[in-house]
Amino acid sequence: MVIAIIGVLVSLLLPSLSRAKIRARDAQCLSNYKQIGLSFKYFVDERGSFPPNRVRELDPTSQRWIAKSVTATIGGVNPAPFPYNAQYCQDTNRPLFSYQSNPRIFQCPMDKGHRGDIDWPLPINFSVKPSAWEQAGCSYRYNAGLEGPRDPSRSPPLAPLTLLTNSGTIARKPESWVIQPDRYILMHEPPAAPLSKRISLIRGIPFWTQWHRNRGRTDFRDPTIAPTMFVSPILFVDGHAAVHDFSQSVMRDPFYPYEETKDWIWYQPRP
Repeated sequence: MVIAIIGVLVSLLLPSLSRAKIRARDAQCLSNYKQIGLSFKYFVDERGSFPPNRVRELDPTSQRWIAKSVTATIGGVNPAPFPYNAQYCQDTNRPLFSYQSNPRIFQCPMDKGHRGDIDWPLPINFSVKPSAWEQAGCSYRYNAGLEGPRDPSRSPPLAPLTLLTNSGTIARKPESWVIQPDRYILMHEPPAAPLSKRISLIRGIPFWTQWHRNRGRTDFRDPTIAPTMFVSPILFVDGHAAVHDFSQSVMRDPFYPYEETKDWIWYQPRP
């Protein structure tokens, strides 16, 4: 009887412990974002605008100067060796390098990486596993350009950027450019939006990923079969951070979940 009672108590306690772990990890991300927000503030105050979405760097394989995107590497540490260092820039070349108090503020405790169902043997295509932090040196993404795969259900199948009538991205814009800084997304995690995995120079496959809350499979070619756990901590332009659930937006229109809600704005429409 004593053993049975202990078993009942443990069964009641385990869900509480699980929820406590989730809250602790969310709290760590929010703490990271608040420090990242200060880094952005210092950058904008000194430079007069938000960071660019690309930087020039000497490619380690071709030894040519190329433009590398920093949407996935706005801060943090050096990427893993080839092919990752051919895709992601070095830590000293990342816009927030001089302003980050500690590079580990760019590491999410729930970072599970992301990949599609197909791994193609080309340098332009690789899995960010076991975590984005270990491969790219940064878990969080800078909202300086909406990324996403082409939608085959639309005719013609337009990419998200061609569907938008926007006034450009936040990259290189002054702080005054943002109309609603308390709703405009500045940083987010991959679960908030679709990704595209390139399998050739002209073709990619869409996939959606989950980090927070989900304990099982994390990458999905079809988000409608995924658990409703597209959860992502968010940093807004005004510096506040919050955890939001993007499941409804992602599942309603998987290829184009960027329309504004009462909680967030991805882009500014033209006036």
